[in-house]
Amino acid sequence: MRATIAAFVFVGLLLAAPAVQASSISVNLGQSAEDYLLIGQGIDNPYGTYLNTQGACTAGSSTTTCIFSGAFTGTTAGYTGGTYQFVTTYLGTGPSELASISEDALGGANEDYFTFDSVPTGTTMYLDLFETSGPEYIIPIYTAGAFDAGFSVAYVNPVCGGTSLGGNPCEQIYVGLVDGATYSGEVTGGATFDSSIVTATPEPASFSLLGLGILGLGALVARRRRSAPMRFHSA
Repeated sequence: MRATIAAFVFVGLLLAAPAVQASSISVNLGQSAEDYLLIGQGIDNPYGTYLNTQGACTAGSSTTTCIFSGAFTGTTAGYTGGTYQFVTTYLGTGPSELASISEDALGGANEDYFTFDSVPTGTTMYLDLFETSGPEYIIPIYTAGAFDAGFSVAYVNPVCGGTSLGGNPCEQIYVGLVDGATYSGEVTGGATFDSSIVTATPEPASFSLLGLGILGLGALVARRRRSAPMRFHSA
């Protein structure tokens, strides 16, 4: 499926729309202060595969929380600007097992896009928005084994490391083809969500999100290419 991110998310929201009136909200996520890391896992007949670490991570007693953050802008009243935190929490204290796969094989038009391929049970993703001179919002992105909203990321000046690419250029697809190669850098992005899923809170995100992070233990996302309602790419 080659729908754009906006069209794909918009269709999903329409299909899931409740009887009560709600609206679709989109925000732009500015350049993150933290790196987004892809670790190549090798060829998958013949796609590139990755493990994803979404920001800087801190291990707790039984879970790990990873955050990338920055400034956001938008055009919807109440969501026009401020700062954001994108928080991923997964069970365990080791490296992230959040997995993705390239949308196309090497040489394809979308070789430098990836989609999530497998999300471990118990993983949650929340976007926390701090509107300037306004409320704080918590938006569930991934809970209970499914995506509640769409988001995208794009790299800013990524660098390669880890296992050598063997003379190939530092590009996202080549990293995915080599086990142990890395692709990292700050990212920009966007998120689109339905107003009905937003929770406004006066609590600091570091407390409220950690509480939410232990909920929503669900089944693994289906291991099918392009199953997630979003696409991600390098700059």
